[in-house]
Amino acid sequence: MYETAWKRVAAAAITTPTAGDWFQVACIVAATCAISLPIGLQTKFFKFEPIKLATVIPAAMFTIIAPGFTEEAIFRAALLPHPAVNPKAFPASFVEFALKAAVPLAIFVAYHLVNPDKRARSVFWDARFLALAAVLGVGCTASYYVTGGSLVAAALTHWLPVNLWLFVLGGWNKVQPPESSKKE
Repeated sequence: MYETAWKRVAAAAITTPTAGDWFQVACIVAATCAISLPIGLQTKFFKFEPIKLATVIPAAMFTIIAPGFTEEAIFRAALLPHPAVNPKAFPASFVEFALKAAVPLAIFVAYHLVNPDKRARSVFWDARFLALAAVLGVGCTASYYVTGGSLVAAALTHWLPVNLWLFVLGGWNKVQPPESSKKE
């Protein structure tokens, strides 16, 4: 089981999307945001709070690693079939793939409930966040599928909406302590 997971991750890491694949990924990211924005705004989970560019750049460099690549390596690459590892297990239709992805998607959403940081835990336990995480997970799964199992495509699909939430829509202030409460 572990050997198969490692083979899948390795294959996903070297799967290179075509130009057409990138177009589909861009459409998936746009659709993910188009679904998430009304949910987040209507439920007041999103609030326009852009943060300083000096904070955005280093934080965005980190978020491509975690949650971007880290979570996608686990919840998409390791747990879903990859055509290079077992071509017969990679479904021909997205509906079949979605059925195979249902359990990893549920695990992905539930994973957010396990957070040792008290301030972040209150955000990750919020039903609005969990619903948005599910939408994001579907988008990442779709990008993974349309690219034939590209870890990079799934990670970017994860990274872009997360950064929009963190740096423009109030996420940073939800998960980071305010500057005035940080200890010197």
